[in-house]
Amino acid sequence: MNKKYKNIDFQKIDDMVEDDADFRKQLLEAIEVALTELENSYLIGIKEKSLPVIKQARHKIKPTLGLFGLERLAVTLGNGKRFMQDNGFSEGLEAHKKEFQDAVHAVLEEVKQYR
Repeated sequence: MNKKYKNIDFQKIDDMVEDDADFRKQLLEAIEVALTELENSYLIGIKEKSLPVIKQARHKIKPTLGLFGLERLAVTLGNGKRFMQDNGFSEGLEAHKKEFQDAVHAVLEEVKQYR
């Protein structure tokens, strides 16, 4: 991925929580849970070579991607979708899997540091 995309837009979170520390904490925890669930489901889908499982994981996280500006992850998921549509579960999927995990972990790390 050549262009630098944001992992997460904390300004969007700050605007939402309006200085409510408890709400901020709950929101960040919800993001962490959603990303952990996404990673687990997506990796199961890849392991089982199940496009329906992967599609469901992508659709479940879709609102979160836009709401919190998870640009890098959104682009990575889009690239993976196109790759799998064109190539199925071929050898090249391993590079996408790594890119996906790197994107998820980057967001989780930024959330952890933001707390």
